[in-house]
Amino acid sequence: MLNQLLDVKRRRERSLRAALARLADEELALCARQDAVHARRHTLYQEWRSLARQSGCFDHHGLERLRASLAKLEGEDQALARELETLAAERALLTQARAEQDSLLRRNLREQEKLVLLLESEHNHKH
Repeated sequence: MLNQLLDVKRRRERSLRAALARLADEELALCARQDAVHARRHTLYQEWRSLARQSGCFDHHGLERLRASLAKLEGEDQALARELETLAAERALLTQARAEQDSLLRRNLREQEKLVLLLESEHNHKH
């Protein structure tokens, strides 16, 4: 009976370790996405600075094109800022999920250790 329970605990351990590995992969993907968004925002800032440095006299159409370009960059930057907030929230949830899985794994390992000790004790009493 104890052997069966230990087998169940070991299967659960493998399942928990696999879940932790999946969560780690998800975190890597989120980090990569955050890096990509930060890089795009940096590029946007450079484009914005380049446009803002333009000087001289503008005709009406030239000024409208400049304003439209700046507004487009600002809109994209705001969308990227919202995406970063979403990614940060996802990472926070992921961190919480990893902590919960890690806690379950530690508890499982302690329970396995107790079962092994019980099995050893049972084995020693039989001999």
